[in-house]
Amino acid sequence: MGDNSDLHTSDGADVPTWAQSREQRDHAQAQAHSRYLDHLTAVLTQCGVADPAELAETVLDALLVWRDVDSGTPCRCSCHPQLPDSSRHDYGFTCPCSQLGGERSRSWENWRNTIEAYWSSPEGQQIAAAEQAADAEFADWLTTQDSVTMSRLADFAPEQWTGEIDGHRFEFRERHGQWNIEIDQHPSGRYIQHVAGTDPDGTLVYREREIEEGEHIGSGTTADEGYGSTLIERARFIIDKIRTHLTRQTCRYHLDTMEHLDALLGAPARWCPLCGARRASP
Repeated sequence: MGDNSDLHTSDGADVPTWAQSREQRDHAQAQAHSRYLDHLTAVLTQCGVADPAELAETVLDALLVWRDVDSGTPCRCSCHPQLPDSSRHDYGFTCPCSQLGGERSRSWENWRNTIEAYWSSPEGQQIAAAEQAADAEFADWLTTQDSVTMSRLADFAPEQWTGEIDGHRFEFRERHGQWNIEIDQHPSGRYIQHVAGTDPDGTLVYREREIEEGEHIGSGTTADEGYGSTLIERARFIIDKIRTHLTRQTCRYHLDTMEHLDALLGAPARWCPLCGARRASP
């Protein structure tokens, strides 16, 4: 999750599709499974277990393999233990938590130098210029939208937008191809620890933050029609979802006068012709 500064995007041409992202995640987790299987086998060997390789595989499956009882597909809910979904920190084996202070500082400095060198390279400068152009185009477009303020706080894992549309605060989040929208958030009285930054040696700094909750009005996947890949396309998608919900909340036609339409059709109408709300089954 990002901080309160906007993180930007290019024009979307190089943004991986949901299917490509899933393929990359599956590949990373397959590599991680192999690494952790070897690691657990080595630990069990040191413990004098008779058949460490077989036991290691059994233990990993017992911890990591959870399937939907109906479909048999793997469950990706975060309530279950998960393998790393990227090669970051060599799948966890070189995480800074395993490094002493001096080594951690050197790793952090090397990482910062690598990032700075990339953004100074021709490729990095080209990407930065494209992002600035996309930002400017989005800012100009936003000025034409009545009763809308919005910004993207983070663009990946999760992608997060916040703002206000027609007087209603909202939050949009997308992670692993699944998106959700909440409106009218309010303090919940519950608090969590979140990453607020890093110390000079790369150690994570945590702060307490109150959780806000709101009305959940929609969810779906990045394959949904109109989801788009650019800033403007994504913003339009979010605005449309929220305004459609608000319209349906205030539409009285399907509550008061649908009997006339039912009579004309000779059967109960399933959808409101004005707002598109689905009617409850009789």
